[in-house]
Amino acid sequence: VYEFDSSTLQTVGTPFKGHTNLITGLALSFDNALLASASYDDNTIKLWAFESRQLLASFDVQNITRLVLSPDSRQLA
Repeated sequence: VYEFDSSTLQTVGTPFKGHTNLITGLALSFDNALLASASYDDNTIKLWAFESRQLLASFDVQNITRLVLSPDSRQLA
């Protein structure tokens, strides 16, 4: 996953590396602290610390296409 500057379209920082296939869903927490990414093809959801790009957790799932974080970032659906 790459972060882009919307005004220059240049990549910002290092990419989030961990998925082995196409990413089908992304959710950024309201406070910009967490990023959740999902891959239907590698059957995982990954939870990242947004600023440091550190992988916090990885979950094995089936048929995931969309992600939503609750406003307080305590629930992921």
